[in-house]
Amino acid sequence: MTLDKFTLARDELEKICTYCPDRECYMVFCILHSAEYLGDHEGKSHPCIACNLNDGLAKIYKFLDENKKPVDIEYSFTIYILLCYLLVEKMHTIFRYIGISYEYVEEKWWVLIEIRKWANFIKHPKGFLFSHHSEYFYENEKITKDFINCKQINYDNFIKPLYSSENPKKFKQTINEFANKDDLLVIIPCPERIAKELNVACNEFCKKIKDNEHFKEILKKDSVLEKYYEDELIDDESSD
Repeated sequence: MTLDKFTLARDELEKICTYCPDRECYMVFCILHSAEYLGDHEGKSHPCIACNLNDGLAKIYKFLDENKKPVDIEYSFTIYILLCYLLVEKMHTIFRYIGISYEYVEEKWWVLIEIRKWANFIKHPKGFLFSHHSEYFYENEKITKDFINCKQINYDNFIKPLYSSENPKKFKQTINEFANKDDLLVIIPCPERIAKELNVACNEFCKKIKDNEHFKEILKKDSVLEKYYEDELIDDESSD
């Protein structure tokens, strides 16, 4: 079972969280500093959400870049999806603040919902906690004959229905279903696919802000420091 998919995910995220124009790589949220987005034509204001969102992306990329020879697929997936989740929660905070509905995100940027639900599975394993040493395979990977008879846990049959809402009855059912089972196979999403779809969602989110004057008005009110670079220059001069 190859783990190169995490390297491919890193290569995909490199396009939106590093700056290298020759390779068509740009820090995607930096565009929010532009006047057409949340900045101004004089270049004096500073939208803080651009930096905070870029920081979230950078953490994902840093992990993938440093984890070049992963030996444990469960560990790598856990850290990867939780770091993605932290970025997604930042984006959802902005969505709620400016009025982008959950239904819109579900329709247009489904990967953000998918990431959140997988993260909830990791944080709140429910009855899965009582199973023994489950195996992990990627969604697009051929299952070897040694695991062909294992009970499969995937997004559609477990993650999506169970983590849509809190349900004590379903929780107890999962304990009955998984307690002392040692033949479980968790089918996790392909890291490269998640990275590609996250790439699209981040770019489209920025464009959504650019095209909506109402969103820009709301965000400029509470997330933009006016005369930021002018004040920064004064501070630098006073410290000389």
